[in-house]
Amino acid sequence: MRARRSRRWVAIAVLAPLVVAALVGGAVRYRALERTVAAKLDGRPWAVPARIYTDAFPLYPGLELAGTGVFERLRRLGYREVEGDVRGRGEFRRDPRGGALDVHLHAFRYPLHPETGRAIRISLDRGVVSRIADLATGEDVFDAALEPEALAGLYDDVWEERHVMTLDQVPPRLVQAVLAAEDSRFFEHGAIDVRGIARALARNLAAGRVVEGGSTLTQQLMKNFFLTEERTFRRKARELAMAIVAERRYSKEQILEHYLNEIYLGQSGAKGIFGVAEAAQFYFGKQLADLTVAETALLAGLIRAPNANSPFRSPMRALARRDAVIAAMAEHGAITAEEAEAARAEPLALRPSVTDRTTAPYFVDVVRRQLQASYPQSALTAEGLRIFTALDSEMQAAAEAAVRDGLAELERTYPKLRRDEPGEQIEAALVALHPATGEIKAMVGGRDYRITQFNRITDAERQPGSVFKPVVYYAAFDPDAGEPHFSPTSRIEDAPFSWTYDGRSWTPGNYRDRYHGEVTAREALEQSLNAATARVAFDIGLPRVLDAAERLGFPGPLPALPSVVLGGLETTPLAVAEVY
Repeated sequence: MRARRSRRWVAIAVLAPLVVAALVGGAVRYRALERTVAAKLDGRPWAVPARIYTDAFPLYPGLELAGTGVFERLRRLGYREVEGDVRGRGEFRRDPRGGALDVHLHAFRYPLHPETGRAIRISLDRGVVSRIADLATGEDVFDAALEPEALAGLYDDVWEERHVMTLDQVPPRLVQAVLAAEDSRFFEHGAIDVRGIARALARNLAAGRVVEGGSTLTQQLMKNFFLTEERTFRRKARELAMAIVAERRYSKEQILEHYLNEIYLGQSGAKGIFGVAEAAQFYFGKQLADLTVAETALLAGLIRAPNANSPFRSPMRALARRDAVIAAMAEHGAITAEEAEAARAEPLALRPSVTDRTTAPYFVDVVRRQLQASYPQSALTAEGLRIFTALDSEMQAAAEAAVRDGLAELERTYPKLRRDEPGEQIEAALVALHPATGEIKAMVGGRDYRITQFNRITDAERQPGSVFKPVVYYAAFDPDAGEPHFSPTSRIEDAPFSWTYDGRSWTPGNYRDRYHGEVTAREALEQSLNAATARVAFDIGLPRVLDAAERLGFPGPLPALPSVVLGGLETTPLAVAEVY
């Protein structure tokens, strides 16, 4: 008896430290997991890129709508054409007779005011806007505009598109659809749903393959945030432990909010679509509040296999999965049988497909460069800033076409200019500025951004040549600049002459040595006469020309050489455009 008791105490003495060590080690690991989970969920869980937008498209009486590309713009913005009355935001209807255009504007948060999303009627008289009225009240509308288009996002390592929403901004029907599709007992169970695991196991055994998972929403969230897709016991154990930590530390509502913002719901080119708000925009061109029951069910049905069930790629599979979620919603009492029947009958109405590409890439680079001078990289790639610009998407498309077609025409007219190697081809660039404000409306920095990102508008310094001549006449016509003072009717001698400076002599010549004798200042400018222009500059003095040039915006200091008056300096196309 004593020997047996002795052996028992020996076993206890041996095992006790091991048990204590295991408990301590488990506690340490638990605390480490708790710190990991808290660091993610208590901080900023997602890097939301800054977005760069074009200018809004104002609508006003007198606007000639036909040449504005308005219907293409509506398509890019995700508006859907309907045959009957416009009822929901993002719908538009054309009068078959051409007398009106009804548009239910999207809601949009402008920097200085919100657009709530009104329905308006744009009355037309032979293609020109004659009146804009609120469809609900009939009152005149004087501040209508189509919202800006997204130009680009400023991403860090991963291209993720996401609109972060709070749970109270998500419609209850969408929450119900997600729960019906993924975890109907979410508010009843803890971190692990034993009943759900047993049900999934039974269905998988009956099917002979994996047809249902037993993971809770909390487990899915932990996997998405911290883990990989590998199917190992170690990964699953870590997922369960993290789910327990999350359920102990956070409310069900907090976990659900994170889940709805985190889930991956598809792909747009190289960009991933994350969260229900971004998915609603991507698939339907709608805000969450405007989704129908059928649309919420389709989004919820994407969670398990977003690319395989994509309505853009596999509409029949998407509809089948949508209908399964509708049935689950009805089964769990989220919708009535009548609502379920109506939702199943609803046709698939997707946002028009738009090619995923960065519009105006040279311009976006300029904006990015300016932002990086004022903001840290982390702010630009993670804090969801919205950057509004004055770029006009239709003018940008016209500018790109002008550069492309102009280069093609040059190469057809002068075959010697044609080169087969992309890096050796002739180049062109174009910038368009609003003449009253100086805002950039379009920018093309070269023939192909994919080949070279060098922006010839902002970075290529070239001689402006005769483009500089109006500066000379501006200086000569300025009545406050001193004597001599010229006017457009002043007589000037267009003949060869020499300008002596610093012991040297400069003799400007006209094109093909053709001179016109006495001409007016206006004629000299209109015909771009070198000799006459240089004589005007000589008469008023080079310092006066250089001062006028710098006051107009040419970056100084400019070279104090007579050849400057005929454009003998180096500057960028953007600087010249700003001067003009």
